[in-house]
Amino acid sequence: MTAPAYTNPGAKSGIQLYGWDSHTGTWSGPTGLGTAGRASKRLLNTLRDMSGKSWFGPLKCASCGEPPARFFAVIHDLADCAVAMVYCGDSKAGPAEVLAVIPAALRARLRPEFAFEFLAFASFLGAVSESAAITVQDRIAAAMEETSPTDSLVFSLCTGLWPSDNDPALSQCIETIAMSLLPWLADRR
Repeated sequence: MTAPAYTNPGAKSGIQLYGWDSHTGTWSGPTGLGTAGRASKRLLNTLRDMSGKSWFGPLKCASCGEPPARFFAVIHDLADCAVAMVYCGDSKAGPAEVLAVIPAALRARLRPEFAFEFLAFASFLGAVSESAAITVQDRIAAAMEETSPTDSLVFSLCTGLWPSDNDPALSQCIETIAMSLLPWLADRR
């Protein structure tokens, strides 16, 4: 499967976001998030206070001028990254988005099979179709090679289970989670 790709040549260095959209079958990125992103102090404090390596809880996110949307996130701290599944409202259909966050400080420790394992996990959850899995895996591997080792990486896989007219709220939620996970992971190392 050949997927169109959008690359932003003026992306800021620091935190690079890449994504797969199952609605359209497109890959995007890098999109520079910069260091002044929209972290949630509440989420960050909650994560800092938890005793284990996993958290599940509600989040409210909204795009500018829109009412907040209700999400739930499941977040796992792994040895070399964090993964999150984002569910919309009370959906039981599966995650709307699957996210991996890799801080720059952990990139040297990132396991070589990360792209394969992340895609296998996301495919198991139904986030990426079987026909798109190899394409997405190749794009993740290429992104890891092409970016500066001093950049943190965020990989976001949109499952298509969320109505596309509500994408701005979901995008805001993904950015908020990613920007909250980076300092949390830095604190835990």
